[in-house]
Amino acid sequence: MTSVLEYLRLRGAPAFDSTSGADIGPLKPVNFFFGPNGSGKTTISRALADSTRFAGTTLEWHPTTGMLGIKVYNRDYVNTTLTPAGHLDGVFLLGETNAEIQTEIESLTGTGGLIATVKEGLAQRESSLAAKKREIEGVRTALKEAAWAKRDEVPGELREMFTGYNNSKDRLLDRLLEVAAANLSASEDFAALTSEAAAVLAEDAQPLQELPLGRGIRIEDAPGYSLLGVAVVGSGDVHLAPLIQQLGNADWVQHGRTHLEHANGVCPFCQQAVPSDLGEQLAAYFDRTYVEQMQQLAALNRHFETWAQEWTSYLDDLLARQGATEHINAERLATARATLERVIADARAQISAKLSGPSSILSVPDPSPQVEGVNAVVREANAAIQGFNLLLRNRSVAKKSLLDRCWVVFARVTLLAELSRYEGAMPGHLAGEHNLESQIETAKTDVRAKESRLRELQAKITSSKPIIDRINRLLDSVGFHSFSLAESTAVQDGYTLVRPNGDVATETLSEGERTFIAFLYFAQSLQGSPQDESEPNDLLAVIDDPISSLDSDVLYAVSTLVRRIVEDVAAGAGRVRQLLLMTHNAHFHKDVTYRPHGGPKLGSWKYGVVRKRSGQPSEVELRDDNPIQTAYGALWDEVKRSAERPSESAVGLQNTLRRILETYFKVLGGVDDPAIIAKFEGDEQVICRSLFTWVNAGSHSIFDDLDYSPTPSTVESNLRVFRRIFEEHGQIGHYRMMMGEPAEEIPAEEAAVEHQSGTETTE
Repeated sequence: MTSVLEYLRLRGAPAFDSTSGADIGPLKPVNFFFGPNGSGKTTISRALADSTRFAGTTLEWHPTTGMLGIKVYNRDYVNTTLTPAGHLDGVFLLGETNAEIQTEIESLTGTGGLIATVKEGLAQRESSLAAKKREIEGVRTALKEAAWAKRDEVPGELREMFTGYNNSKDRLLDRLLEVAAANLSASEDFAALTSEAAAVLAEDAQPLQELPLGRGIRIEDAPGYSLLGVAVVGSGDVHLAPLIQQLGNADWVQHGRTHLEHANGVCPFCQQAVPSDLGEQLAAYFDRTYVEQMQQLAALNRHFETWAQEWTSYLDDLLARQGATEHINAERLATARATLERVIADARAQISAKLSGPSSILSVPDPSPQVEGVNAVVREANAAIQGFNLLLRNRSVAKKSLLDRCWVVFARVTLLAELSRYEGAMPGHLAGEHNLESQIETAKTDVRAKESRLRELQAKITSSKPIIDRINRLLDSVGFHSFSLAESTAVQDGYTLVRPNGDVATETLSEGERTFIAFLYFAQSLQGSPQDESEPNDLLAVIDDPISSLDSDVLYAVSTLVRRIVEDVAAGAGRVRQLLLMTHNAHFHKDVTYRPHGGPKLGSWKYGVVRKRSGQPSEVELRDDNPIQTAYGALWDEVKRSAERPSESAVGLQNTLRRILETYFKVLGGVDDPAIIAKFEGDEQVICRSLFTWVNAGSHSIFDDLDYSPTPSTVESNLRVFRRIFEEHGQIGHYRMMMGEPAEEIPAEEAAVEHQSGTETTE
C-alpha cells in the first residue's frame, strides 16, 4: 500500500525557529504553498530533498510502509541539471522505438497500466492480510484469556506446572499450543496424576536389561557356498561322459542310478537290456570328487538351517523379555521380521534346489541387510531402555515428565471446549493468511518482473532525439513558440536551444529560459519509470518556484503542466502520488489552484502560507481554503456575488465592471470600442457605451456612480451586457473561467492576460 507524506518536522533550518523549528502538516495528496522570496520555501524543498541536511529534521509517512520516492525541483535542481553550455543529460525512459515496444511501454505505465493494476491488487491483498491477522489475534486472545482464568482449576499440588508462566499470558498460551500440537488427546486426568505426584515413580521399579541383538551370518564364508555358482557333475574320463554332458542330464542320470540296482539288467526307463559294465561306468562317472562336493552342499544346508532356526527362536523369544513390549516398536519389528523371513525362505529354497539338482547354477541372497533391519529396531528399543534406566537414576527427570503430562491434561481436558473452538477456527484463518501471503509474494514478484521488463525497454531508448521531440511536442501543445530544443552538434545526445529564426541560443539563455527548460526536464522525469533498482516507482513531487522571471507564455505553459500533474495525482495515473508546490507568484498560484465548475474532480487539496516576519522566524500555516487571491480576482468575486444576489448588490457594481474591462482589455490592446458598441441595440447599447465611456475616462473611484440607485433589473441588465462584451470580443472563455462556469480549455492568450492583470495579493 503506497503511503503519503503526512508531516515534515523541520528542525535546525534557516528562516525558521532555531529551537522549535516548524511542523508542516497534516499534508494531503495535493498541497499549494504561497510565500514571498526569502520566507523559507526553498529551505523546505531542500529538507525534502535531503532531510539529513538539517539536523533533527524528520519525515512522517502514513502508512509507514511503501514510502514514496522524492523528486525535488528548486534552484539547486536547475543549477545541477543545466551545464554552462546548456546541455542536458539523456532521459533513458524516452526514445526512438517501434510501435510494438511503445505500445508495451504504455500498457505497463499508462493510466490503468499493468504495473498500477498489479500494485492496486497488491494493496488490496495487503489490506486483507492485515484484517486476517486481526482475526487470528482475536482467536488467540480468546484462548489465552480462558487459559489464564482456568489455572485455578488445576489441583494445588500440581500447579508447579505453571512456574515461569504466571507472569505472562503470551508465554502461557505458547506453551499450551506447543503441548496441544504434540498431543491430540489425554489418556489421563488430574486425579491419576495427583496420586503419582507423591512419589513420581514406583519404589519397586527395577532397571531393565538391554535386549540382545540377533547373530548375523556370512554365508559366503560357509563351506560349500562356492559350489552354488558351479555345476556339480561326474568325471569326464568315462566314455559315457560326452553323452551326459551333451544332454545335460547328469542330475537325471544320478537319480536313475538308484533304480538301476533293482532293475535286474533291464533299463528302468526304456525296458531294454543294459550293458554289463553300465553300473561300473556310472560309478566311475560319479566319482569321489562328486561325492565330496555333494557332502559340502549338505554341510552348507545344515549350517544355514542351524542359523535360520536360531533366528526363529530369537524372534519368538524377543518380545517375551522384560521391558521389550514397553520399549520396542512392535509394528516396525513385525515388518523387519517378515522381510528377514522372506529372505531366509528364499535362501532355503535355493540351497534345496541345488541339492536336488547339483548341476544347476544358483545364487543365495545375502541376509545381512535384513538382519541389520531387525537389529536396528532392537537398538532403538535398547535406547528406550537406557532412557528408562536413566529415569530411575534421575528423579528430577521423572518429575519433569509428570509436569509435562499435567500440561497435556490441562490442554486436552480442562480447556477441551476452548481448545476445540480454537483448533476449529484457526486452520481456516491460517490457510487464509498463508494464501494471502502467497498472493502478496506473487504480486510483488509480478511487480518486480513488470518493472524489470520496463527497464529492459528503457535500455533500448538512449538517444536524446526522442526526448527533444517529446519536449517540443509538449511546447506546441501548450502554445509555446518562443524557442524549441534541438540536438547538439558538439555533444552526443546533447541539447541546444533554437530560436524561431533558427539561431542556436546556447550562450544566450536567460534565467527564465534556464528555469523553464529545467522544469520541462523535471516534468519528463516524473513520467519515466525508475532508472535503477533503488529508485521507487511512486513519487512525491516537490516543485519550488517554477515561475521565476518568466513571461506570460511560459507562465501558462508551466501552469498547464502543473495542472496535469494535479489531475494525474487525483486520478492515480502516472508515478506522482503526492505534490507539494511552492511559489511567490500570486497569478501563477491562482492559475494552478483554479477549480473549474463542472470540471474533473481534482482530489483533496491543502493550502499553505509561508509567512516571513521582520526580525522573527518564518512560520507556516496550513488551511483547507485558498487564502491567496489577486485584486483582479477580487473584482470578479464582486461580479459573481451580484449575479447570485441582484437585489442585494451594493452600489459600485458598474464601477467594478468598468475596472475589469479596463484591466483586461488594456492588456489585450487593439480593442475597437465602437465596433463592439454597434453590436448592441436599445438600452443595452446605452449601457455598453456608458461602460466603455467610463473606461476611457479613466475614473478609478468607487464614488463615480453614487449619483444613482441601481435596481435589481439594472444590475441584471449591466451583467447581461458585461457578458456580451466578452462574447462579442471572442473572450467568453476568460469570462467563464473567472465566473466559475464550465468551459472548454482556456486559450493561452487569456491565461496570459490573467497573469498580467492586477498586481495586488490579498490573504
